[in-house]
Amino acid sequence: MSASPIFYEESQGFTPWAYVLLAAVGLVLLAVATLRMRTIVASDAVTLRYGFLSTVRVPISDLVRAEAVAYRPVRDYGGWGVRGFGRRRAFSARGNRGVLLTRTDGSTLMVGSQDPRRLLAALAMAGVATEDKLPAPPREF
Repeated sequence: MSASPIFYEESQGFTPWAYVLLAAVGLVLLAVATLRMRTIVASDAVTLRYGFLSTVRVPISDLVRAEAVAYRPVRDYGGWGVRGFGRRRAFSARGNRGVLLTRTDGSTLMVGSQDPRRLLAALAMAGVATEDKLPAPPREF
């Protein structure tokens, strides 16, 4: 049994820059998929970390008030993530509840939280004046 003669055969791949582009997109997707926001309340400061992107440390002595609130991330701050600039900033990963921190200079920092009442309680233990402005949770019967 003899094989037919092959008169032409070609194999093509993408150019090297296409592989680089695909690898870069893959790395960005992996980074976003593993990105986490971490809020730490200690006796001396509140520390907010948004993965490898940003870290903010606010001394407790710089805080005048903390309020548990419902907010609109897209309308109020332009979405989730590290948002805002200057005197009005936000750190949020998901949801629409959080704690609004007011500093002695009048600037604010919205901290998104899945459990804003526990965060508010921790801030109260650290000595910050707090106020719960969240609607009352529905009662189960």
